[in-house]
Amino acid sequence: MGHDASAGLSADGWLPDLVTVGALTKVFTPELVDEVLEEVDAVEVRRRSLPSRMVVYFVLALWLFRGRNCGYLWVLDKLVAGQAPDASWRLPTQPGLSKARTRVGPEPLRILFERVAGPLGEPGQPGVFLGGLRMVVIDGATSSLPRDDDNRAEFGGPSNAGGQTPFPQVRWVIMAEAGTQSLLGATFGAYTAAETTLVRALLPLLGPGMLTLADRRYLSYALASEVRATGAHFLWRASASFALRPVAKLRDGSYLAKVRPGLGERGGPMTVRVIEYTVQTRTVGDDGSKETTSELFCLVTDLLDPDEYPMLDLACAYPARWTAEIVIGHHTTDMGRDQPVLRSKGREHVAQEMWALFAVYQGLQRLISLAAGALGAPPDTISFPAALNAAADSVGAAFPP
Repeated sequence: MGHDASAGLSADGWLPDLVTVGALTKVFTPELVDEVLEEVDAVEVRRRSLPSRMVVYFVLALWLFRGRNCGYLWVLDKLVAGQAPDASWRLPTQPGLSKARTRVGPEPLRILFERVAGPLGEPGQPGVFLGGLRMVVIDGATSSLPRDDDNRAEFGGPSNAGGQTPFPQVRWVIMAEAGTQSLLGATFGAYTAAETTLVRALLPLLGPGMLTLADRRYLSYALASEVRATGAHFLWRASASFALRPVAKLRDGSYLAKVRPGLGERGGPMTVRVIEYTVQTRTVGDDGSKETTSELFCLVTDLLDPDEYPMLDLACAYPARWTAEIVIGHHTTDMGRDQPVLRSKGREHVAQEMWALFAVYQGLQRLISLAAGALGAPPDTISFPAALNAAADSVGAAFPP
């Protein structure tokens, strides 16, 4: 499809051209959305009751309104509320909205997310850097999909002794900046896809000056080698079964070990540094104080110099990995609004909804960053659920903040 002058904002103020997503329009401007649509050749050549830009805003808004009564038409009605009446436009049917989503496809939402993704932390910002390295967290989760044969065939799902569970699931992996919770990237695939496989699509986002943090499921010779090839470093936890034999003791209590390629993998042994520690906590109750000792933590890193990167600094930095859990919680709980099942059926619609999920999350993080800068406050002092509610409340207002 080509582009013509009628695809932009109409001179007569046609209602679909006036639709915004409230405060999120500051991030997803009409100009940006139109630019992305033109890039994928998804701009219509004739006036439609559901133009492509409006469809993009509608799909984004699906993640602002997730209550039990927030159906397609209800969400669209929220988008047009507060705009000037237009006698030539009528609220479409739900099948019409579904067809419009198919026409636009998932690519504009993917590109839109990638345009707004990226680090937001500034040099010196607490929790973002360690020894000059930007800390990047990696983790994954799953989301349930509607019960549908196409969803089951495309994505699969968990099973138990009784057979397949009711809902298919999509597996997704995020890469986020520690401290700011800003997404650098995200990807998704079938439930059967391993996180360590999916994350490889995100490795091009890494580079020199970055330190990746991940839990024990990610540690392998192959993946560590691929991360190092980008110029980034790693600080990952090892499982109890991961073999690490000391070859040299370092003066700070850590030690060097060799990680060797697995069967069929190429490459020579990789020298890593191993940091082992436990965490002691003290609780005070009516019966006095009580000390407990955690399980043994075993961290593996390619930062070998104990003077440049002291063991205590690395051990204290590793809990920043839990930023990933916070980010995932914002996606699944805060934006899920107690509706854990996505709305979409079919590969294209699921992909569109997933990219919209990541885009809306990142748009909110950018708004939080802007608000923090204006207030002179740390970004982590601004509540994500509050920002989400404020963004939702601004949709459909005649003069969105």
